[in-house]
Amino acid sequence: IGDSLKQLYNYRCQMTGEKVGDEYNALVVEAHHIIPSTESMNNDTSNIIILSPSYHRIIHKAKPEWDRMNLSFSFPNGLVEKVKINLHL
Repeated sequence: IGDSLKQLYNYRCQMTGEKVGDEYNALVVEAHHIIPSTESMNNDTSNIIILSPSYHRIIHKAKPEWDRMNLSFSFPNGLVEKVKINLHL
C-alpha cells in the first residue's frame, strides 16, 4: 500500500511537496500511519500519508493532532499545517 501511494504522489511529500533525493536518483519518502496501526489496526490508504523523512521524524517527535476535516496537523506549539498534495485522503 505504501509503495503504491509513493508512486501516486510521484515520490513527493504530501505536506511539503518536496521530492527528496531526486538529484541523486535516490527518491526517499516514507509512508506514515496517521493513527498508529498498533492502535487503530487500520492499514487502509485512508490512514496513510506520504512524508519526507524529515517531516516524518517531526511528526513522531512533536505528536501533532490530525484534523481529517481540514486535512491538517495541529502541533502543540499552535502551528497548523495543511496537506499540500492530496489525491487519496
